[in-house]
Amino acid sequence: MLVVLAGCGDSHVPDDESADFGASVVARYVIVAQQKCNTAGTPDLYECAEAPSSATGERLAARTALDVYQIFQRCCYETAGAGKCEALMETAYLKAKAQEFRHPGADVKEPPEGGFSP
Repeated sequence: MLVVLAGCGDSHVPDDESADFGASVVARYVIVAQQKCNTAGTPDLYECAEAPSSATGERLAARTALDVYQIFQRCCYETAGAGKCEALMETAYLKAKAQEFRHPGADVKEPPEGGFSP
């Protein structure tokens, strides 16, 4: 989460690649949470975050992913605006998902309908 917070408060955005406001970190949290929630049979992260606690940790993973995503939104939106921030998030998510597919045995599933939406 510190990487996401590091992007907060910076009023100058140098360029698209270096100023991702932690989008790549958020994307990894979301992917891990989706994997756990899908395995538990609750693919929607919001529903998964409200599910009863379990030994497999899907509830904690979902809550963490959603919290990190909210921090990303607050930090990024103030500086770059909603459209740019969501584009950064979508790009980071797709890149992280593609990297997961390159590793044998990766079990990354598609997000719920409608594109990126944790």
